[in-house]
Amino acid sequence: MKRLLISILGIALAATSLEAITASQILDKVDANMVASTMKFSAELKISISGSVRTKEFKGFSAGEDKAYMEFTSPSRDKGTRFLKLGDEFWMYLPNVGKAVKIAGHAMRGSLMGSDFSYEDAISNEELAESYDASLEGEEKVGDKNCYVLKLSLKEGAEGSYYTQKLWVGKESFIPIKAEYYSRSGRLMKDVQILEFKRISGKNYPTRIRMENKLRKNTWSEFVLTDVQIGVSIPANVFTKGYLER
Repeated sequence: MKRLLISILGIALAATSLEAITASQILDKVDANMVASTMKFSAELKISISGSVRTKEFKGFSAGEDKAYMEFTSPSRDKGTRFLKLGDEFWMYLPNVGKAVKIAGHAMRGSLMGSDFSYEDAISNEELAESYDASLEGEEKVGDKNCYVLKLSLKEGAEGSYYTQKLWVGKESFIPIKAEYYSRSGRLMKDVQILEFKRISGKNYPTRIRMENKLRKNTWSEFVLTDVQIGVSIPANVFTKGYLER
């Protein structure tokens, strides 16, 4: 009997060991899902202000961390508004101006087209592990999803819009079902939810993201990807000022 109990205990300990996972491993799995080498997409941006919802449509491309392009296609007043990221530079093209205007670094944290998303939120394609240290704070349920709770702290010398982040990472999907973004002072700045995702090119990729800017009142915004292709070839001229100003 004693030998049997020892054997059962050994199996239980082995199972616990196999199930153990570190904060860094969880974050690596999140990055593997959320970051794409190249991407082509069509999407909607829904903006709710005091219960009134407006919808804008746009399309775009991205390649790695340094290249991204977005072009709004509707409504008519926004049609032809374009954005281009090249490394640390960010450019905006307005049809009524007729040329590209460079956006200053601090302005990147401003509202994208009147939404709760900033320019940085919209075009970010960087691995969180590059800029943040992660700690595992426990496990919680979000709705019917079992989640790991991660706290991310900005690394010494790293740049980021948010000093700390709190992520509720689905234990099955390894995407942040919910996230909270905080300033250096500890103030909650934004609340984010991934409401839908699809299995695309081996990734659990978010296709509907809702954000609430806690510095605004009675607003929320959603990115809804209506079509997305990952790992596709993108013509090099897309990521040029010439294409932006065409």
